[in-house]
Amino acid sequence: MRLLLVGYYGYRNWGDEGCLATLLQSLSPQSCTVLSGDPEFTHRTYGAWAVPRMAFRAVRQALREADGIVFGGGSLLQDATSMRSLLYYLTLIVAGLRARKPVWLVAQGMGPFRRPISRWWVRRVLNRLPEIRLRDEGSAHLLKQIGVQTPLRVDADLTWALSPRGTKSPPPTNKVIGLTPRAWKGWQVEPAFVALARALQHAGYQPLLIPMQESQDRPLCERIAQQSGAVVMAPPDHPATLLASLASLQAVVAMRLHGAIFALAQSVPTLCIAYDPKVNALAQQTQMPLIPSIDVEVLLSAWQAFAPQIPHLRETLPERTRPLRQKTLHMLEHLAQQIGLVYNTS
Repeated sequence: MRLLLVGYYGYRNWGDEGCLATLLQSLSPQSCTVLSGDPEFTHRTYGAWAVPRMAFRAVRQALREADGIVFGGGSLLQDATSMRSLLYYLTLIVAGLRARKPVWLVAQGMGPFRRPISRWWVRRVLNRLPEIRLRDEGSAHLLKQIGVQTPLRVDADLTWALSPRGTKSPPPTNKVIGLTPRAWKGWQVEPAFVALARALQHAGYQPLLIPMQESQDRPLCERIAQQSGAVVMAPPDHPATLLASLASLQAVVAMRLHGAIFALAQSVPTLCIAYDPKVNALAQQTQMPLIPSIDVEVLLSAWQAFAPQIPHLRETLPERTRPLRQKTLHMLEHLAQQIGLVYNTS
């Protein structure tokens, strides 16, 4: 059986790469074809065959050869990035259904859908599916709100089940604080993180800037480092390597969703910055403190309130995150069963 894996893969966004890595942990890489923005990188990193996601002839061929299509993780269906992105994924779902292939949406975050036409298209396409498995309750509520009647199951993000790779990190003794900033719509992200990095160093911490998306975040992190004296983490060779490296951190201040998930999965207390509803959903799931927006004063004040909570949060985090990992593992078991049923009847 051959599966076609669809997501925002190949762009070195370590959250989306982590979703792909988690899927390939459960599936045989040799039985999967991945739509990728960088097929060579994807094949080298995971051992799965990959085709360029925008080479439509190659995509059609991969679709014809597939026995099923898995849309794995991420916020694929949303129009905040662009209508083009939304229509790309909806078109692939429709193409799979027309080809009479089973289509599985797993660990999906939904929205936002800012345009009426977006909500109409999403409702029209998703109501043709037998089941949708989601990342959080907010996504389920949004789909119900726009009229999706397909049975919905709320699980958790795929990367909760990602296994760390590499040498086990030592216990956090040197007070390193991870920072995962991202540029966002006029927010004072750069000056706020510069100020935080300086304040951390003054308090005896070592700030470590972690680019969670290489193309967007690394230039921002390098500018913050130049102004503050903080260190920027080198690019990892695999998302599971990045996951393992976070275990030695004392705490994390995260704008990026998967910067927070990777840290929390390693029982590292995390101060979340809610630039998007998906971060709100994560903070609610894990009972982590949340900042609704940032400027210099807000971020410094939030850190001062957060720092005394770190020891207690570290003790209680395993109990908070264990149910999310279990949900993801059960979801992957369910997916494997569904794939097995298709394979056995084909």
